[in-house]
Amino acid sequence: MLALLLGFCAMAPSHATPPYAGRSLDESLRELATAGNLRLVYTSALVPPDLKVEREPGAGSPLEAITEVLAPAGLRLERIDERTFAILRSSASARLAPIEQRQLPAADRLDEIVVTSSRYALAASVPDVHTFLAQGDLEGLPRLAEDALKAVHRLPGAASNGLDGLAHMRGGEADETQVLLDGLPLYEPFHLRLLQSPASLLDERTLGGLDAYAGGFTAEFGDRMSGIVDARSLHPETDAQYELGLSLMHASALASQRFAGGQGRWLASFRRSNLDEIADMLRSEIGETSYVDGFARVDYEWSPDTRGSLHLLAASDVAEVNNSADTERSDAEYSNTYFWGTLEHDWSASLVTTALISYTDVWSRREAVVDEPALRNGHVDDERNYDVLGFRLDARYSSQRWLHRAGLDMRSLSARYAYSGQVDYATDYPFPGAQDFVRVLSPAPAGEHVAAYYTVRTQLGEAITGEFGLRWDEQTYGVDADDQLAPRVNLAWRLGDGTRLLASWGRYVQFQGIEELQVEDGIDEFHRAQHADHALLGFEHDFAPALTVRVEAYRKNYERLRTRFENLYDPLSLAPELRWDRTAISPESARAEGVESLLSFKQRGHWNGWLSYTWSHAVDRFATADVRRSWDQSHTLNAGLGWTGGPWQATVAAQHHTGWPVTPIGLDTQGNVVLGERNDRRYADYAALDARVSYEWILPRGTLTAHFDVTNSLDRRNPCCTDLEYARDAGGTATLEPELRHWLPLIPSAGVLWKF
Repeated sequence: MLALLLGFCAMAPSHATPPYAGRSLDESLRELATAGNLRLVYTSALVPPDLKVEREPGAGSPLEAITEVLAPAGLRLERIDERTFAILRSSASARLAPIEQRQLPAADRLDEIVVTSSRYALAASVPDVHTFLAQGDLEGLPRLAEDALKAVHRLPGAASNGLDGLAHMRGGEADETQVLLDGLPLYEPFHLRLLQSPASLLDERTLGGLDAYAGGFTAEFGDRMSGIVDARSLHPETDAQYELGLSLMHASALASQRFAGGQGRWLASFRRSNLDEIADMLRSEIGETSYVDGFARVDYEWSPDTRGSLHLLAASDVAEVNNSADTERSDAEYSNTYFWGTLEHDWSASLVTTALISYTDVWSRREAVVDEPALRNGHVDDERNYDVLGFRLDARYSSQRWLHRAGLDMRSLSARYAYSGQVDYATDYPFPGAQDFVRVLSPAPAGEHVAAYYTVRTQLGEAITGEFGLRWDEQTYGVDADDQLAPRVNLAWRLGDGTRLLASWGRYVQFQGIEELQVEDGIDEFHRAQHADHALLGFEHDFAPALTVRVEAYRKNYERLRTRFENLYDPLSLAPELRWDRTAISPESARAEGVESLLSFKQRGHWNGWLSYTWSHAVDRFATADVRRSWDQSHTLNAGLGWTGGPWQATVAAQHHTGWPVTPIGLDTQGNVVLGERNDRRYADYAALDARVSYEWILPRGTLTAHFDVTNSLDRRNPCCTDLEYARDAGGTATLEPELRHWLPLIPSAGVLWKF
């Protein structure tokens, strides 16, 4: 594949040469950027396709030529890093513009103020004070499976083991975070759920922006109690863009073109995993996995006031896996299809509406067998399917002092479960009274989810901005209709240049999705909605244009929690419901609290980096005691350092946190297994150092980038699980031998990407 890529590049025609005067400014900028090995960031609003170069630049470097051709158009360059520049309107052109064009309406300024205290922009074209990682930083970040969502694991307050698709955000369960793509909720956003969901459905090459909310998000977001990951697909500015990529993880392709005289654009991508070929090459004895996914979007602008788009996201997985001891085996298939369209219309300069209609179909099948001779044997035969037909309407109305937003969300849902199960334990294994079980649950729930929200933002003074919102949700597919109200308040106070104080309080409700019925644990009825009350206080200060500090304190009080099920000693089991250590946890309430600090450094040159420290505490509350949640981390340290020099880019990222809680286990005087207080002990601390380095070549047509990644580069053994060998000899003496297993070992990856 690499030879093929290089062959194409060698045959490709070279770029055009001067003169530039009279030619398209957009085309000229792209040619000059390629000649100078530079990246330019701009929008078609600033550089429309019909804008021409007014005068020929003088002799000089490509960077000097770009500066010269921009000046007559009232544009300038602003450096982001050594090779990346943003194109902005020059201050001189702003001063010369008529007053009515220069002064933004108050509502526009309100819209630009960030009032959400826990928002992190993980991919942004031009960094601002709220950006944790800019687009170039995200591309250079080491990440398992080349998954852009792994960047969320680097946030302060994220409890991560380096493998799971979603981290635990600020003491919440992993399923308390919602993933959105272009406004649509993704119900199953990850591949290989059988193996802890290590890779998302979102190809990083198709993402143009990624915002993560660790709490305190405003009323338009619902369904989840802890976090939001709001992803936006790529909108290339060039008339055509093509990419081919090959790595140890994936083979990928992307294409995008304008049509209809620039009124429309289509984008399509395809990705296939290489994990099955790697398993064959290594002669792996633990099985094979493979997956494919694809994304397509078509945009069309009928007029300056009316825009529409169609989106398709589809994925399919196959996994045939057994554990290292060969006591558990599982075969699984998954498929996801999301199809949606949007229509946006500007009724006036003040009123904008957006409609979204969608169809979602998710199907999965899982067959599992456990076989531990003389101890336990059993099987699972699990098939599920659900469909969602949705319609959402959002409106935004702005006036001189107010910004109003409102929305209505309606979904029709149906699901079909065909669950089985069965396990047989040896007598008194692993403790007296251990019970076999047989389950056959086949519910087929159906119903609606309806939600509405209203939020208003206004200036409460020269320096204080407030946003006040209310959200209402109702679900009808449970035994009884369940509805919830969720008020929210966000405040932003500008204390001075570069200094901001942010505060928020709100109720965040999470109802049980129609796909989340816990049939594997014998539950065939939906639980009433849970909720968490967030109280947050944040402080930000820019010590210099490149140095920002951010400190946040939070407390989350959970109520009406539903029963959850955990495996005390093996969260990686292929058949978790068939293990003897499966435990039901039914707290009366829960609390998560902490203090986070983040120092980020973005030099407009070679270096960027971040350093964060978090103290946190997450407990389930029972009548008699508080018990640590299984992802509680007292202390977490994240750090990263990136360097860019010419065509080179290198990043190292480190994480260290308190070890995961674990339940002590032993034998009593009669040789019976005895469990201590749940989560009363801890494993050893978790630590990992990841690294990535890349090099970019300028070719006659496009660029070729080669990268090398390594996850857990020091091959640290971070304990995750405990295998227990229980036996009685001929004399009846019992023994219990624990053996630790670990999270990911050192995992290397390498690849190439041709962009042309």
